Amino acid sequence: MTKLDIAKKRVELLRGRMIKIKVNIGRNRFTYYDGTIDQLHPNVFTVKTQLYGTERTLSFTYVDVLSKIVKFYPIEENSQDILS
Repeated sequence: MTKLDIAKKRVELLRGRMIKIKVNIGRNRFTYYDGTIDQLHPNVFTVKTQLYGTERTLSFTYVDVLSKIVKFYPIEENSQDILS
């Protein structure tokens, strides 16, 4: 089982749960989203989120999870990275 398969399995286990997503957009800047993992595809997964009152769908690759560009956190206080 490769690291990519492990990342896919971890994302699959989070499907449907409310999570906070931290996305590294470069140059020490981060964007945060609250949402749920909606669909899983062979190379990407989609996240449903609310932005400015409208529902949006964001897509990320499993490689983003492996390279820690995308991190998942529970929506509770005392949160820590779920996939670390």
